[in-house]
Amino acid sequence: MPARIADRPVPAFGATAGAAVGAATQAVDDLRAHAAKTTGVLGHLSAVLIRADAVASSQIEHITTSSEALAVALADLSDEEPDPYPADTELVAANVTTALQSYRAEEDVTSDWFHRRHRSLLAAHPELLPHNRGAWRDSAVWIGPSRQTADFEGPPHGRIPALMDDLVRFMRRNDVHPVVHAAIAHAQFETIHPYADGNGRVGRLLIHQLLDAGATPVPVAHGLVHNPTGYVDGLMAYRDGDLDAWVTVFALALCDGARAAVRLVDRIDGIASEYHQRIRTRSGSAVSQILDGLLHTPAITAGEIQSTYQLTPGRASQILHQLAEASILRQSAHRAGRARVWVAHAVIDAVDTINASIPRRLLAAADDSNPKRGLVRGPLSEELQI
Repeated sequence: MPARIADRPVPAFGATAGAAVGAATQAVDDLRAHAAKTTGVLGHLSAVLIRADAVASSQIEHITTSSEALAVALADLSDEEPDPYPADTELVAANVTTALQSYRAEEDVTSDWFHRRHRSLLAAHPELLPHNRGAWRDSAVWIGPSRQTADFEGPPHGRIPALMDDLVRFMRRNDVHPVVHAAIAHAQFETIHPYADGNGRVGRLLIHQLLDAGATPVPVAHGLVHNPTGYVDGLMAYRDGDLDAWVTVFALALCDGARAAVRLVDRIDGIASEYHQRIRTRSGSAVSQILDGLLHTPAITAGEIQSTYQLTPGRASQILHQLAEASILRQSAHRAGRARVWVAHAVIDAVDTINASIPRRLLAAADDSNPKRGLVRGPLSEELQI
């Protein structure tokens, strides 16, 4: 049973956790300042960064798809039934779409906020029963091969409504540092484990509700996916009352995500410049708008161009071939129904590139005075390993 936290004072942190929170705060500030300089792509960055975070969040749950298949699914280019995409692609696409809608919507967090996100995220889940979508679980949950040998078991399902009401009240506080606020809320949610499935993805969505990142959401899941054991151990430490250990793990993941996002912002800005150098066109023209739109939605069809920009079929086809000759677009192996799909491969690859660029953190040997495996001990530094 997790403690109630709505009115509980946040304790002072030790030197390691305090330094980690300071480093994370600086990394987020640096990302915001850096993104503000890239005025040509600033309006597209929330979509790009949320997509990066949602892809990494899905990877933590071992739900993966190719970046190109995901781009085609997100563009929603097919109106044919049944849905032509594999289940994993649908789940990752739902994660991206739900995360972006959640980030852009200015809503107070309530129980209904959680339920709507859960329904959207798990709509394509092949095994989750319909009555479990968007509803608190009605049975026990545990992590491990069996309930008898579980590493973790969530609180009794009858306690969930009260525990979630307490969490919602905590999330409405304005006296907690944003990094600490997000860290505690996420860990508390994962400890309550209120849903039959999808708790990790929903729990990582709420992080964006509390981090003060402006137009540049931090893909914190990128940092977490590169240290999965430390992530789990940090949550276990939180459940054991070691807030310092969990906040340190979370803050370091936030640092990694923010620094990776800076690299992604630079890459997207560079791609935008390259596109407009390869295709000389007047500002505001259909071609110029298409080039900018590819940063947000890097998959397109001739029919989409025709309807969006009010062009003839001949002109739409001409533009597609013009962009293909400039190596901006290429035909995808994926199709939207019967229509051919063209993809901006450089934009698609950019998200994969930042994921690969984050160094995987190694697990240090456990401190004799605290046997929790993988927890951070010692002074914080650039080289700190967890």
